[in-house]
Amino acid sequence: MMINKIARGVIRPWLLGRLILRAVRATLRNCYTLSVEFGQFKTARRGQSTDRYGNPIPWFTYPAVEYIKQLDFSDKTIFEYGSGNGTIFWAARCKKLVAVEDNQHWYNRLKGELPDNVDYILSNEKEKYINSIDNYPQKFDVIIIDGYHRYECAVRALRNLKDDGLIILDNSDWMDKTPEALRESNLIQVDMSGFGPALGWTWTTSFFFTRGVDLKPAHDRQPIPGVGSVPPLVRVE
Repeated sequence: MMINKIARGVIRPWLLGRLILRAVRATLRNCYTLSVEFGQFKTARRGQSTDRYGNPIPWFTYPAVEYIKQLDFSDKTIFEYGSGNGTIFWAARCKKLVAVEDNQHWYNRLKGELPDNVDYILSNEKEKYINSIDNYPQKFDVIIIDGYHRYECAVRALRNLKDDGLIILDNSDWMDKTPEALRESNLIQVDMSGFGPALGWTWTTSFFFTRGVDLKPAHDRQPIPGVGSVPPLVRVE
C-alpha cells in the first residue's frame, strides 16, 4: 500500500523518510524510558525489583507502582502475603506492616533488612500461612496478595479488610477464581497492565477498592508527572 502511494506520487520519498525517522526516534525513546528511566535493564541484570537508583519497589507492573507512589499510606496498617523488596518499600511508607513468608531461605535473607514497624512471620504450613492474618485483632487498611495460595488468601483477606480499604492482587491476569471472588464481594476492580521490573513480558496488577475507600494524595497534586513524562506544551488547568 505504502509503495503504491509512493509510486503514484501521493507520498514523496523525502516525506516517507521523515516519517520513518520520527517513528524510529519515538521507538528509541520508549526503549530508553523503560530500560533506563524505569530501570528495567538494571533489574533484569540483577534479578531484583528496584527502580533505576536501586531503591526497592514491589514486583508489580510499573503502572501499579507509579499509582502507589501517588498515595499517602503513612497512617495505614498493611498485611502482605508474600515478601520481598516490596516489603521494604511498603515499610518505609506505612504505619505498620505485617508480612508472612513461607520460604525459610528468603525469610532469613530479608529479616535483617526490615525496620521496627514490620512484624515478619515465617509460616511454611499452608493453613497457618493463609490464616496468619487472623492472629491480629484489628482489620487492615491494605492487604497485598502476592504469594502462594492466592484464592484462599483472598477469601481470608475479605474478612480482615477495613470498610475503607483495598486489596492488591498481583498477576491477576493468570487467574480466574480469585479476581472473580473479590469482584463478587462488591469491590471495585481496577487493572493496571504493563511491563514491570526484570521481565520481558507484560502482566497485570489489580486493585480492588471498597466502596468507601479512603486514600489521600502523597503530594500537593495528583497525579504528579510519571517516569518518562514531559511537561505540557501549554498550561492546562
